Amino acid sequence: MYHRSIPVVDLTSGRVTERAGDTRTLDVPADFDRSACVASVDAKARAHYLSTAGTRLVNHAHPRPLSWRVRGEECLVARARGNADEVAYRLCAVDPATG
Repeated sequence: MYHRSIPVVDLTSGRVTERAGDTRTLDVPADFDRSACVASVDAKARAHYLSTAGTRLVNHAHPRPLSWRVRGEECLVARARGNADEVAYRLCAVDPATG
């Protein structure tokens, strides 16, 4: 099955990459520490991240495909490589404007 590629920009490094439309994404929690820019999801679908208060939080994760996101939306995007026990996510913006 063909899935279109969607550009995303890593908000830490500024690097733009093309990702498959079925790449998993997460909404950015309101208390997510944007300076950390990373989260992970374990095998039990629990998201682990650092809060703005500096504490480590664990919440249930609800992944959505990248193709469901809108241009400019900020979300956590799954890394291309992961393992069965944990998948890392990075803070990104979807399909950034060019120019």
